[in-house]
Amino acid sequence: MSEIVDDFYTARNLLYLGAYTQCIANLTHLQVPSSLELEKESLKLRAYIGQQKYSAVLQELNSQAPLMQAIRQLALLKQQQQQQGSMSDETLLAITTEMDQLVENSDNLADAVFVAVAAQVYICAQKYDSAFKILHMHPKNLECVAMTVAGYLAICRVDLAQKFIEQVRVWSEDAPIAQLAEAWTDLFVGGAKYTEAYYIFEELAQASSARTKSLLNAMAVSKMHLAQYPEAMSLLQEAQQADGNDADVLANLLVCANHMGETLESKARYQDQLKQAAPSHPFVVEMEAKSAEFDTLAAQFAS
Repeated sequence: MSEIVDDFYTARNLLYLGAYTQCIANLTHLQVPSSLELEKESLKLRAYIGQQKYSAVLQELNSQAPLMQAIRQLALLKQQQQQQGSMSDETLLAITTEMDQLVENSDNLADAVFVAVAAQVYICAQKYDSAFKILHMHPKNLECVAMTVAGYLAICRVDLAQKFIEQVRVWSEDAPIAQLAEAWTDLFVGGAKYTEAYYIFEELAQASSARTKSLLNAMAVSKMHLAQYPEAMSLLQEAQQADGNDADVLANLLVCANHMGETLESKARYQDQLKQAAPSHPFVVEMEAKSAEFDTLAAQFAS
């Protein structure tokens, strides 16, 4: 893929902004040379992964192309995480071993999109060193930029994310994916950066006409950090209208409702919805662990 002219500029931005339906529609009507058909198909499959249609992706994948095999591993990993909350060591080893074998071929690493997908797999599998080892090969590819920042933030190296974003601004300040990565970083920095993050998310939603649940959720998180809970609640309710079963939105609704002092019935409703939609969501797992711990301590004091 050329790093100067991107035939999939619009579709790629829509993918990262969470506008998966629009991304697929854009790709469906996009005419490209045969040499770009593989990347076009890969973007469509990644949009399906964004929609959590993992089984459909795995059924449709019949290509042995390295990029497609990397997408297969991403779909398998996401599917396992959705179903179980965490993966067995055996499953994780199988996925990362397959990725390691694909990465060992230096020809595959010449493809920046392959590198970005492979890095996403490694980051999701918490194999951060493996991700950084290949991401540096394409420092001016926007997908690799996003994955690099995501990796730094995942290991709480906000300083490295900030430094990297400063470098990216020199050559790609206005690119939506670069702006998105900057907003992610701002949320981790905190303070006055919460406001900056909010405005970046809002501008991205307006500029792309993609007021997606992920952007709405991100705006709401910014507002909650600013203690502007009514505004956050409004954004979360809008996101819930787009997808009533989105686990992150439901988790934030519960948190926001708690800060706003809503009734126990209201908070219980959000909690029940979250448990039904995503029983293995980290918020649910942590909540149930704390509840069990409380019950244990209560029993000790009662005896």
